[in-house]
Amino acid sequence: MQVFVAANFLQVTCASVPQLPRPGEIVLASGTHSEAGGKGLNVALGCRRLGAEVRALLGIGRDAPGDGLVALLRAHGIPDTHVHRLAETSGMGMGFIARDGQNCGAVFAGPNLLLDAAHAELAQADIAASDWVYGQFETALPAVQRCFELAQAAGVPTLLNPSPWQAIPDALLALTQVLLVNEVEAAQLLGTALPADGDLTALAQGMHTAVDALWSRWPGRLLVVTAGHRGCIAFAPGRLPWLCPAHAVDAIDTLGAGDAFASGLIVALGQGWEGDSAVLATALRQATACGALVASCAGVLDALPSRETLAQFRVARAEPEVSTLAAIRPAS
Repeated sequence: MQVFVAANFLQVTCASVPQLPRPGEIVLASGTHSEAGGKGLNVALGCRRLGAEVRALLGIGRDAPGDGLVALLRAHGIPDTHVHRLAETSGMGMGFIARDGQNCGAVFAGPNLLLDAAHAELAQADIAASDWVYGQFETALPAVQRCFELAQAAGVPTLLNPSPWQAIPDALLALTQVLLVNEVEAAQLLGTALPADGDLTALAQGMHTAVDALWSRWPGRLLVVTAGHRGCIAFAPGRLPWLCPAHAVDAIDTLGAGDAFASGLIVALGQGWEGDSAVLATALRQATACGALVASCAGVLDALPSRETLAQFRVARAEPEVSTLAAIRPAS
C-alpha cells in the first residue's frame, strides 16, 4: 500500500527528569536525547517500517537538521520530492520526560507552518496514487486541507489526527473519513467531560451521546479514541463501539506512542476496513501493539517497530480481545 503524509519535522531534544517541573522549578536531568521528530514524520517513518510505500510533504530549514532529515528519509526509502526548504531554521521541539513516563514540552514549528495549498498541489499525483492520506495539526492547515481536497477528488480515504488540539475547520472535517484523537482531544471534539477513571466500557458509555451528536455534523465513517494504558475505542455510525484493551507494558516514554498507534492503524486498515468488523479489530490490535512498543522504550525513532519487531511482540504476548458493548446503558 501507499500512504501520503502531510507531515512535519522537528529536531527534538528531550531531558529525562525525576518528575515534571512545576512553574518556577529547576530539576536535575539524568540525561538528554536528541533526534528527528514531529507527529507527521513519526507517522511517515512508522508506516514505512511497517511495509508501506510513503510519500511525505514537509517544510524544513536550510540548516544541518534539515540536511539530516533529508538523509533520514533517503535511508528509509522515502523520496524527498515534496520536501521544501522554506526558512533558515528548521522546526525545533523541547521536552521533559518523567520517570513515570509522563511528558510535556514546547514546539517551535518554524517552516512547518509555511507550507501552503500550492505545495500540496505539487504532490497531486502522489496523493491520487495513495491508499490513505494522513494529516495532523503540526503542519499548516491550508496545506493539510488541500491534501485532503485532492484526496477526496481522487477517492482516497483520509485520516486526521487533530493534534495539538485546535477546533477543526468545518471544511476540513467534511473532508475527513477517519478521526483519531486521545481522551483530551475527544473531550474537546465532543464538547463534553469524559470519565477520568474506570475501564473502557465506562468511557464508551460516557461518550456515546456526544458521539451520536457528532455524526449529525460530521459525515465521517470512523472515530478512534485512544485511552492510554486502558486501550482504545472505535465508533462508527449506527454501530455499537468496539473496545480494544491495551497491552500491559512498563511505560518508559509515552512520547510518540500515539503516532506509532496511527501508523499501525493506517497500515492495517488498508482498503477493506469499512463495514468489516474483522479488519477493524485486527487494525485496533496492531495499532495498540505499535503504541505499546514505543511507550516501553526511550525515544521514538528507534522504537518505531518494523514488521518483524511487531510480529515478535505480538507472538510473545496474548493478543487483546476486541469486543463490542452488548448495549448502551441509558443515561440516568
